[in-house]
Amino acid sequence: MLRDLNKITNCVVQGTDGIIGNVADMYVNDQTWKIHYMAADTGNWLQGRHVLISTESVVQPHVEIGSFRALVSRAQVEGAPAFEIEKPFSWEKEREICNYYRWSTYYPIDERELSVFPGKLTSVNGLKDFSLQATDGEIGKIINYIIDDANWSVRYLVVDTSKWLAGKKVLISPMWHKSINWQDRMIVVDLNQEQIEKSPEYDASAPMERVYEINLYKHYGKPHYW
Repeated sequence: MLRDLNKITNCVVQGTDGIIGNVADMYVNDQTWKIHYMAADTGNWLQGRHVLISTESVVQPHVEIGSFRALVSRAQVEGAPAFEIEKPFSWEKEREICNYYRWSTYYPIDERELSVFPGKLTSVNGLKDFSLQATDGEIGKIINYIIDDANWSVRYLVVDTSKWLAGKKVLISPMWHKSINWQDRMIVVDLNQEQIEKSPEYDASAPMERVYEINLYKHYGKPHYW
């Protein structure tokens, strides 16, 4: 199901024997836009420590009631290697944590393969406020995401074009991006400003319906994902 990231953030992560914490961030492949991990804030239980939860261990997402269930116990989480949400996601840290839980890893086993490995894991929150660059100039700011919790992927970027289009918000599939400029905090898409300006407007207060998605993909002339 398609979910607003703002509604997922702070959802309770329920382990097999009790509450682990609340969703604080997610880590996504910046090429495939698949979400591999979520970071949970354990609050008072572990004195504000953050822990990493693989999406492969998450079952029964109930965002409508504000919770996820993960197949990990509180004892496992308490004994897990430390994870610092403020630091970049590293190959070494993923190996350490996945070896502990016996999860499959995203990055290759051989560190020497990293230089040719497609994409890297990055914080979803860290990509907020990146500007959206069309083929003929800047057109907006990324303010939110639409998450597909059926396969744990970022389905859409929510773009605020208020500086350019009088308050209009639009959706752009991240699969339409050409590149990410990390230094200038910019995502470049293979679309022009006029296409984006004339795209169907996104209303966050309305349910996301397939007819809206059909019109969106038809407008851009892009193959749909479903």
